[in-house]
This record gives sequence, C-alpha cells and structure tokens, in this order.
Amino acid sequence: MKYTHLILTALLLLGSQLDAKQMFNVKTIEVKKVLEGSAKEFYGYTKVNEESVKEVALRYDAFIEQLYVNKSFTSVKKGEPLAKLYSQEIYTAELELINALRIKSDSMVQSITQKLKLLGVDEKTIAKIIAEKNVPENITIVSPYNGIVTAKAINQGSFAPKGTKLYEISDYTNLWLIVKVYEKDLEFVKKAQNADIFFDMNSKPYKAKIDFIYPKVDPQTKSVDVRLVIDNKELEIYENAFAKARFGTAKREYLALPKSAVMTKGAKTSVFVKGEFEGEYEPREIEAKRLNNDTFEIISGLKEGDVVVANALFMFDADAQNNGGAMQ
Repeated sequence: MKYTHLILTALLLLGSQLDAKQMFNVKTIEVKKVLEGSAKEFYGYTKVNEESVKEVALRYDAFIEQLYVNKSFTSVKKGEPLAKLYSQEIYTAELELINALRIKSDSMVQSITQKLKLLGVDEKTIAKIIAEKNVPENITIVSPYNGIVTAKAINQGSFAPKGTKLYEISDYTNLWLIVKVYEKDLEFVKKAQNADIFFDMNSKPYKAKIDFIYPKVDPQTKSVDVRLVIDNKELEIYENAFAKARFGTAKREYLALPKSAVMTKGAKTSVFVKGEFEGEYEPREIEAKRLNNDTFEIISGLKEGDVVVANALFMFDADAQNNGGAMQ
C-alpha cells in the first residue's frame, strides 16, 4: 500500500493527530554502507636493522696515514674512499705482481692478483697497478657498502694490526620498530599483521608489516616484543625514535540503518521506502539484524542509496490511523 502526504483530509477526518506541517516534514535518510573494523595501539622505539650492520676490517697489519671519513654518522657510498694506509705486506705483494708482469708469468700474475683480492685490495686498484706497472706507497681502502658510518674505531696516525675493525656501516633505508604487545593482545596483532606507524618527530604516517615476534615474554610487563620493518629511503626517521603502532583487524562492509528507521512486529521487520511520487512512501518487509541499541544491519530488501523514513513509528501510527488498525 502507498501513503501520500497530499491525502491530509482523510487522515484528519479519521482523527489523526498529524497536522499538515508535520506530514510535509517527514524526515528521510539514505541506506549507507558502513566499513567496520577494530584497532589497537601499541608503543615502541626504532632501532637499526641488525641485518644491515656491516664492518670494514683489516686483513693485514697497517699504519693509518689518513682518514677520509673521520666522523661517525657520515653518509658513504659504495666505492667511496675511507682511509689511506701503509702496509708492508700489501706493498711487498704489489712488488711481486710487477715482477710477475715483467717476466710475463701469467700463472704468477694470476696467483698474486688473487692474493691481493683476498687481502681486501679492490679490483680497481689492482687493475691500475697492472696498467701502469707502478706500485703506490700507500693503499686506499674504499667503502664496500652504501650506508652511514655508525662507528669509527681508529684514528689517523695509529697502527692497526690485522683483524682491526676500522668502521661500522649501517643501512638506515629500512629500520626495525620494536613494539611491546601484551600477551592478551598477541592473537589480535598476529591477525592484523600490518600497522600504521606514527612518530612524534613528524606528522607523516608510515606503513609497516610484522617481521618477527620474539618468543619471549617479559615477566614484569607481561608483554612480548614484536618487530616491524619500516621503509626509510628518505632517511626521515631516526634511530631510537618513539613510535605508536596502530594495528587493525580485517574490515567488513555492510548496509546499516538507525533503529528509528526500522519497525519490528513479531518476526517481521519493515521500513517505509520513498515511493515514485513526491511525498509517497510504502512499507517494505526486509531482513535485518540488530547490531546494538542504535543500529540495524540490513541483510536483504534494501540497497545502498535507498531512501527510507527516518522515523518508522511515525509512519506506522499514520498507517494505523488511516486503516483503523495496525500495519498489515
């Protein structure tokens, strides 16, 4: 059945308490799609990715003649000079290479070249010695990696025996974030996997994914360390930066209406849907599930964008008065 606001006279004759102003001001709402999901927040600090930390160490005794990189937290590129050294062992091996070239002994050239490589002399330096047939007094060591010098272990003028660590170089283009997660929240985090990361040091949000869950519970805090990896190609995030990680479970979409728009009578659930003409509404039976005190989830009978009366009871009362009884 359909109800048109223009039929005011009939309603008034039947004793309706609705005046014309009320009838023409029936409020309507649209059926909307709702995106639902739960989220929890945890806190932690960034640290260097341990897999990215590398050392530059000597494979021979040497004196440090000059340091080209003489400060920690200096950015270096692969192949960039780090230091100039003097090593009697390297100098002797290079002289042997020149001698092998002079006597044209390919086997000796190959053997000594391999020895120099094993001692850590780069191929560019070896190629230059072979081409120029000249032995430099000093050797320049270059960075084998891109990264940031996080430790400088030697000083200019010092003697460094074989095995000495000269530099530590770390890659800051991706960092670890270690967050503390309570035992009771561990399953939630495992399901979420991904997190939105926020830092006090800037307002930009970041994305991160769980990389590892440490198999150890802190007995005092009842928490477990969860490791995430953050892309930091722009080097905007610092080591030891405080961060908030927001984990969210898988989201679902559903159609929803407020409780006021839905009329339940026994096993039937209905709404008043906007009709073909202005001011016209018709009851429609739908399938719906009550989610809470305020909201119904629409299972079937309506689609997103459908217009219904916001107060179903309003129309129900009008229908009852118009028909002398309850809605059929």
